Amino acid sequence: MHIKAYTETPNQYPERFPLAQNEVEWSKKCEGYAPIDFTSKVVLNQFAQSGQNGWADPDDVSMLAREIISLISELTFDENNRPINPMGRTGIAGRGLLGKWGPNFAGDPIVTRTNAATNKVDLLVIQRKDCLQWALPGGMVDKDEAPLETISRELKEETNVDLKFTDKDIVYQGYVDDMRNTDNAWMETTGAHKHIDYKESLTFELSANDDAQDVRWEEINDELFDKLFASHSKIVKFAVAGLILKMLNESISKVVSKIKP
Repeated sequence: MHIKAYTETPNQYPERFPLAQNEVEWSKKCEGYAPIDFTSKVVLNQFAQSGQNGWADPDDVSMLAREIISLISELTFDENNRPINPMGRTGIAGRGLLGKWGPNFAGDPIVTRTNAATNKVDLLVIQRKDCLQWALPGGMVDKDEAPLETISRELKEETNVDLKFTDKDIVYQGYVDDMRNTDNAWMETTGAHKHIDYKESLTFELSANDDAQDVRWEEINDELFDKLFASHSKIVKFAVAGLILKMLNESISKVVSKIKP
């Protein structure tokens, strides 16, 4: 856990407290654990400028005008009433670059197609402007916005592809191993999947906008999984597993329908 956080920590972060993998869980001993408490000035200034209407919480947790709820489990809180990362120690306290105490919610669209030329499954990906990594075209859930609305909005904003998603399209809800995660603030996401007909995909007028500097179809393989941002590989694997199961069921149904009674 926290592999991305330790290997891809943002440049402006202080050095994370060194941890072995067997020291990540809060239930395990970690002698002398003393992470630096860090919250970016960008986050602090956002609340100072916008108050409760902005994307950042106040630095004083007691001023929060909302309940802190996670998709993963019930949360515990430290002596300062700050939420504790349920997936364990990250080596940094505070919020880092994340605006919210506790879970910061995102929505990620997984859009795939079966390439008629290669007979391989392709994934629609963007290249992020902030870190230049390839990623799903998702983003943060806005205030009073449902995750599925976020997924459709972000897909449209970053790729110019207009698709609607429903509950049955959800393939993942949970923790994200994000480089920005801290002991008191972390990313959680909802991932929804649509498999598009190849001919329909050719009608998409792809355009990289907003947080994306490039957008394209990439064949799903180990090389792609290795370079995807945060936990996006994990989320895509859930979608691919569901797609394979669906294809197998359809093939079995066709065979059974041809068997004479």
